[in-house]
Amino acid sequence: MKASICLPFFAASLVFGHAVVDDPAPRKTGSSQEALCGSVLTKAFESDITGPIENAVSKAVDPYSCNPYLCRGYQFEDNTDNVRSVQAGDVIHFHVDLVAGHRPGYANTSIIDTATNTVVGEPLRSWDEWPGQNTGSDREDINFNVTIPAGLEETCGEAGKCVIQWYWYATKNKQTYESCLDIQVS
Repeated sequence: MKASICLPFFAASLVFGHAVVDDPAPRKTGSSQEALCGSVLTKAFESDITGPIENAVSKAVDPYSCNPYLCRGYQFEDNTDNVRSVQAGDVIHFHVDLVAGHRPGYANTSIIDTATNTVVGEPLRSWDEWPGQNTGSDREDINFNVTIPAGLEETCGEAGKCVIQWYWYATKNKQTYESCLDIQVS
């Protein structure tokens, strides 16, 4: 009897995908985000750091002045102590905490100009199918490296101007997941 009661709750928990970069430490919420996004949207992001952006946006009751589709609305001003100084050729290891994955989907890791929310250059990594089929410890979809390309010094030379963004879109569920790492390129 207990198993039959628990099964629907377990199945419901698998309906949505959930993932977040946990290494290196990504942007987080804070008072600047709350001032721009409002308390309801900010609390929705805080309550499920691995959840899709659409779930949080659906809970917003007041107008907001942030872009939830740029680093989940997390603001640079709340993350100034977490800026990574990099140079062309530096390699950064990423680990994605994949709580629940849904196929089909695609993902990429790119440098983003935060003023325009656009990709700078080409993606550093991309996956036509994400999450991958490999479930072993050598998964390159959740454990991977990116190399900082040359030529970013002007665009990304000042902290807050660029992030490395991990982006996953689950096409069947129409859900967006993002994590951002602030960088300063010298």
